Amino acid sequence: MKKTTLNIDEAIMARLKEEAIRRKTTMGALVEAGIRKILAEGEAPAVVAGELPPLPIANMGEPLVDIADREALYEVLDRERDERLYGRPPGIAGERDAPGRRRRELAVAEDPAPYDAGEASETETRGPADDD
Repeated sequence: MKKTTLNIDEAIMARLKEEAIRRKTTMGALVEAGIRKILAEGEAPAVVAGELPPLPIANMGEPLVDIADREALYEVLDRERDERLYGRPPGIAGERDAPGRRRRELAVAEDPAPYDAGEASETETRGPADDD
């Protein structure tokens, strides 16, 4: 076995010594085991300075809005912010129509004849005294 001198940071050396005591082995045996493990893994691709690994890609389904349409984008962002802050308003449906995607539609009740106070029907204006 060949002897050599290594320059090791003091904090790492202290941890190495503690680990050797805990495992009841020598510091040299731990260093050798670590080097063997690194060599067995093979060479990792070298990272060029300033170059980052590619970001992961996930399929999130169809977009909720065309981000080129600023008004639609702001509407969706505002609605989601309001839902986070104040909860889902009573008129919003939250069913899922695709994996990971919510359908966000207003559940508006359509009234075929909105009430107009000036045009009350005969049945609405008749009272019990008017019944003959």
